[in-house]
Amino acid sequence: MAAFFKIIISDYKQRTCSYVFLITVAVSLYFAYSFLPAANAAYTTVHVGNYVGVQNAAWIGYVTAMMTSVFLAMIGFYLVNSGIKKDADTGVGEIVATTPISNFNYLLAKAFSNFLVLLSITGCVFIMSITLFFIRSAGYPFALAEFILPYLFITLPTIGFVAALAVAGEVFLYRYTILMNIAYFFFFCAMGTLQANTTTSFDFFGDKPVTNAMQETVARHYHDSNLAVSMGYNFSDKRNFHSFIFNGLDWTIAGILSRVLWICAGLLAIYISSIFFHRFDIKQKIKTKKKSKLAEIIVQVQTLHDIRLSELPPIVPAYGIMPFIKTELLMLFRKGPKWLWLINIGGMIALIFAPLTVAHQMILPCLWFLQVARWSDLATKEKTNRIHYFTYASYKPLTRLLPAQIMAGIIISLVLALPLLVRYLLMMQWLPVLNIIMGGVFIVLFAVAFGILSGGKKLFEILFFLFTYLNIEKVPFADYYGGISHGLNYVVSITGLIVVLALVSFMLRKLEISRV
Repeated sequence: MAAFFKIIISDYKQRTCSYVFLITVAVSLYFAYSFLPAANAAYTTVHVGNYVGVQNAAWIGYVTAMMTSVFLAMIGFYLVNSGIKKDADTGVGEIVATTPISNFNYLLAKAFSNFLVLLSITGCVFIMSITLFFIRSAGYPFALAEFILPYLFITLPTIGFVAALAVAGEVFLYRYTILMNIAYFFFFCAMGTLQANTTTSFDFFGDKPVTNAMQETVARHYHDSNLAVSMGYNFSDKRNFHSFIFNGLDWTIAGILSRVLWICAGLLAIYISSIFFHRFDIKQKIKTKKKSKLAEIIVQVQTLHDIRLSELPPIVPAYGIMPFIKTELLMLFRKGPKWLWLINIGGMIALIFAPLTVAHQMILPCLWFLQVARWSDLATKEKTNRIHYFTYASYKPLTRLLPAQIMAGIIISLVLALPLLVRYLLMMQWLPVLNIIMGGVFIVLFAVAFGILSGGKKLFEILFFLFTYLNIEKVPFADYYGGISHGLNYVVSITGLIVVLALVSFMLRKLEISRV
């Protein structure tokens, strides 16, 4: 049992003492502030038809808890889905494998560590929601229970299941991290789609009892029973909303058990994963597969004495950037499973035949998101593979290697968007073409800048998933590729962001090189 708690504590300390966690907390606090729009705000997050609740303790507590549940379910998986991989990469896993701790206890400890990381973010948002009450509430009494109960029954079961699901994903897809990230993206979107028509027992985000109570409150006071609940950032709705008083709800045993079921489902996933857990016997399997290749290499080395050096062509030094671009493109193309390119080609074909609006607003961001693993370590793979001392000591790494990596990433993004670009060019619509090109440049520089800043790929994966989901939901401020109609002001803004990201990338890389 001592080893169980040591794994939890050490893993939790390691994750929370990182730039990725601090930046994630800062982003979470920003979104927590936006979960509760001001009275004169140009958007809504939760409303029932034409009705919005007055900002009393119950409304603030339940709305922020529901939005936090969705938000952490969205980014939490990408924040905590590398605990087992980190143990395998650092060699800690091999030490754990020699200890008497069981597979189930080890995986359960990892799930608890994941849960504590997400719980820490939830605690920060919880404090922010109480702070918002004293800022936004106009004379309504404070009730602590109206904050504790929604976070306890709505948010905590969701993040508990996500923490366990991240462990299960690492066990079954430890060789296919790309597939794991993409699969969760579609799982999250599917849960969001089912949320409107699901039963309370299959309520992943936990907001169904609350939205039903809101509908009943409006129907009881305004005699309007045919009202749909809208949840999410809604910028396009300019209706005049009426106010209603929401006093929370009385949690029933059935409602509480429906949330406990998700925690039980997470524990069941961990138990099943423990049966198939590799217990860090990965390298041995890889060695057996490489034995045959090693024999072939030995045969090839033995034939080297037949080569005459005088007959080889002379070595011509190349100090240009093109060889680097070709090499980076080749590495980007070969990275990941080959079947992913079949999906990419299918997405490119969909850009040709889908309606223009659907292709631009829906298909293009999803197609670019499929490249998250290619772009996430675009400028950090040298550090990951511990060859950065060699690359930073090369000839002009700041003006040759880094620009080549950026240009290779941009070329991949524009090649994937080429069918849509051609469609706009044939229609002589120049502004969407410019928006897409700038969007490709922006997302690549975003990956490079945040990769160098955080020293890894995790932060970019979290933010890229957040951007993709917000774009599918048509949130204007997250639109980096012109999916929603924009004018020249948008072009100027994106251009400014591109310049800032480029400057930050080169300044941070220069600082890294100077330290080597």
